Amino acid sequence: MTFIHEKIRLNCENLQRLMTLSDVSITDVQYIPCTYKTTNTPPPASANWQVYDGKEMYGPADRHFWFHFSLDVPAMQEHIEYRLSARTGREGTWDCVNPQCTLFIDSDSAYQAFDVNHTEATISSGHHDVYIYFYTGSIPCAPFLQLSLRAIDLRIEKLYYDLSVPYQAMMCLSPESNEYIKLLGVLDRATLLTDYRHGRDEAFYQGIAAADKYLADELYAKLPETPYEIGVIGHTHIDVAWLWTLAQTREKAQRSFSTALRLMEKYPEYIFQSSQPQLYAYVKESDPALYERIKERVREGRWEVEGAMWLEADTNISSGESLVRQLLYGKQFMREEFGVESCMLWLPDVFGYSGALPQILKKSGVPYFFTIKMNWNETNKLPHDHFIWQGIDGSEVFAVLGDAYVKKLEPSTMLSTWKHFKDKKNSHLQLSTFGFGDGGGGPTADMLEQLRRLKGGLPGFPKLTHEKSLTTIRRIQKQFYKNTAEVGFVPRWVGEMYLEMHRGVYTSQAKNKKNNRLSELLYESLEVASSSLALFEGFNTYPSKMLYDNWHTILKNQFHDIIPGSSIHEVYEVSDKEYASLLTEGKAAFDKALDQLAAHACQKGLFVYNPSPFAYSGLLQTEDGVISVSDIPANGWAVVSPTTAPKTVTVSERRMENECLSVCFNEAYQLVSVYDKQAERELIMPGMVGNALSIYEDYPRCYDAWEITEYYMQKKWSVDSVKSVEYIDCGTKGGVRVTYAYGDSVIIQTITLSAGSSRVDFATEVDWHEDHVLLKAEFPLALCAPHATYEIQFGHVERPIHRNTSWDQAKFEVCAHKWADLSESDYGVSLLNDCKYGYSLRDGVLALTLLKAATYPDPEADRGHHTFTYALYCHNAALGVDTIREAFHLNMPLHTRKAIGDGHLPATFAPVTSSDEGFVIRTVKRAEDTRGVIVRGYEALGRRSKLQLSFKTPISKVYYCDLMENVERELEVKDGTVCLTVSPFEIVTLRIE
Repeated sequence: MTFIHEKIRLNCENLQRLMTLSDVSITDVQYIPCTYKTTNTPPPASANWQVYDGKEMYGPADRHFWFHFSLDVPAMQEHIEYRLSARTGREGTWDCVNPQCTLFIDSDSAYQAFDVNHTEATISSGHHDVYIYFYTGSIPCAPFLQLSLRAIDLRIEKLYYDLSVPYQAMMCLSPESNEYIKLLGVLDRATLLTDYRHGRDEAFYQGIAAADKYLADELYAKLPETPYEIGVIGHTHIDVAWLWTLAQTREKAQRSFSTALRLMEKYPEYIFQSSQPQLYAYVKESDPALYERIKERVREGRWEVEGAMWLEADTNISSGESLVRQLLYGKQFMREEFGVESCMLWLPDVFGYSGALPQILKKSGVPYFFTIKMNWNETNKLPHDHFIWQGIDGSEVFAVLGDAYVKKLEPSTMLSTWKHFKDKKNSHLQLSTFGFGDGGGGPTADMLEQLRRLKGGLPGFPKLTHEKSLTTIRRIQKQFYKNTAEVGFVPRWVGEMYLEMHRGVYTSQAKNKKNNRLSELLYESLEVASSSLALFEGFNTYPSKMLYDNWHTILKNQFHDIIPGSSIHEVYEVSDKEYASLLTEGKAAFDKALDQLAAHACQKGLFVYNPSPFAYSGLLQTEDGVISVSDIPANGWAVVSPTTAPKTVTVSERRMENECLSVCFNEAYQLVSVYDKQAERELIMPGMVGNALSIYEDYPRCYDAWEITEYYMQKKWSVDSVKSVEYIDCGTKGGVRVTYAYGDSVIIQTITLSAGSSRVDFATEVDWHEDHVLLKAEFPLALCAPHATYEIQFGHVERPIHRNTSWDQAKFEVCAHKWADLSESDYGVSLLNDCKYGYSLRDGVLALTLLKAATYPDPEADRGHHTFTYALYCHNAALGVDTIREAFHLNMPLHTRKAIGDGHLPATFAPVTSSDEGFVIRTVKRAEDTRGVIVRGYEALGRRSKLQLSFKTPISKVYYCDLMENVERELEVKDGTVCLTVSPFEIVTLRIE
């Protein structure tokens, strides 16, 4: 063997060594410990600066320092570039948790970042005052700061890349392939022209020039034409919180964006993409000058601000209105700050995608969707990379599935991307990102040098096109439609994209999820109440700024590593405080609105406000006891006279009963019978028990807080150690309060039945102190059906309850909002909840996952006090509006005030009512542009419907709008009513003037 390929490798190593002409250590350095900076101004010279000796800095995680030194850079010479080098000793380790530094040169605006991937910064000649804001990382370590000034010969560096990139490409190919043989021959001849005998003498540089020209003429100028193409975009995926705090994310954004700008100065072809307005808002606050430079690059077309949402939010747990606000405020920010209308949803790392999203996107002017996360499926892979994604209502968007969001740009990686691209027959183009994420700083100079050599398509490789991601997706779409039309087959994915991984995120950090549910419902209710008040009192009473600010806090905490429960403890300390503040502020504003409404009511009596989108008739707990009310309007109020509530509930030893249900318990106060008197049927499977509080061992195979692995089912224990029992019997509502002990935890359940109700409530209080177990409430139901139905945003989805295929088996834990239902054609049972999201259904056992107990990344996750309620609801028909109504009433109880009756407001009022109860009106708010009121509802049952919407105040015009509140058409108004025909699960947004 001649080992020519080894000779080429050695030539590359020689060039890499020789390109550094000098490397002079910087030793006269001072430092000072500090906390998180609030400005970019370092401590003054009079502060307690110390001499830095260059040694390792041992200590805990999350430390900061300022370093300072002066630097005199020699005058520039042709072909020589000076670079400031900073190394921490952590190079080669995980970038997102290791040292990351912000470099300031003669300015208080960030120059660029130093991290384990970016260790050099090009610097101009002259005298410089240099500061480095040093972050040790989010893990305990002992970094140092090694500084030097390097002189680089750009001629040698250019030949190094011209030679090494095709060499790396060649080594990815089969030695028997024509492409390998061609590359080997060209690179061999190029190395014959170099002369290393006497160092950097004249002959050496003549050889460098000759080899470089030979490669330009014989390789790069003669690349074969290839139709195969990867559209690459520079990117740095930044989690808004995860293994670090929001405060650190502010710094990560400043560092990463400054690095991107610095590289753009050297590489004029470089295009960078970042998606999240939240990050831009952080940079705008922390470094206004840097932000202005970003805006300039956006205007030049070199910085792409696609993404659409306020941040990369979870789409399983967030409510429908929250997802609308993510897009409303995200697109608004991009439009107002950058003049860009975002039209692609960029969610590379989110843990599954709701079937409601396509309609939300389409009605928000977002026709494109990009992700990579579905490639994380642990069992089944999506069959296509490019496809039409169809939502539960039939809406369609064009979807592109990439292979990785944190990726190097080198021949082996690009070849792998192309090999794994499934839909080559439909498009010869794929979209790919490159760059390090989460504090890794995005693309590097090395990647951009590689891109310059790969863009033409080396033999055996696709060519790389460096352009905006939106441009690439539009080109993919054009090819896709042309080719699929010719063959008569259009790849399509219908419904949700269920991620076969990370199933524990429906449950982890339960308190955070409850706070999110409470916040969403409160702020939607506050908008309706405030709008109702404003219709009579004027919009000067409408708390616009508070709503706007606090909605942004809600949206921020829906980031896909916060609300799923996969962040460190410190993140939830912050979110707990933020939720406490916005819930307190929101409740005060809501109470104020109700106080004013009640005070101005024209009738004396009990003012009852119903925040639910369904009219309410039933029992009401007041200060004076339980009363009966009827026909309290949805999203509105009625002034009523108290009526005595019926007393039809009886409670006896291990039994409770009303006119609808008879419920029996065993000694552990599990349900041995739930008998529906009207349907004359038993709901609990023979020989089994309902509301079985079950403990399962929970040691997932990876990603502790994220995961539930299916083998958890193999170990099960029952919570049946009863410590005390107390019966509740007041006639209108009765039941039993049971205290259980399990391990170091205490569970108190108040199980009740109300007069006239087919719903059994389980009000639960848990003092939870377990590790690595799941707590589930299980109901073995005597029903036979092939699928169950689960509420999602603006509708519901059906999922199989069998394990016929690997796709069915993978859905052993699924996400739902306020209810899940198992129904036969004429009867069903729903399991409702007020703050839970994880469900399972196996062998007829419908279960709600109540608590998890992970130890990573938060050792304290879920430990402590919890309160929540779930309920079993029986309905004597197939799934219908009753389940949806009951779930809303469980989550949105009535509010009361005393009305003195000397005001001008009507005794009964709702801002808008629907003739079809299956059309759910959820949103009534002031329009973002303040011109009128926005009303939003959705068809909830999956059927076509003709309906009338009636408005209770005088209106002049009604417009049908998209979700961004843009007018699409005017509707006819007759006697305060508009007529609509809505399709299954259609979201309707109206602007009322």
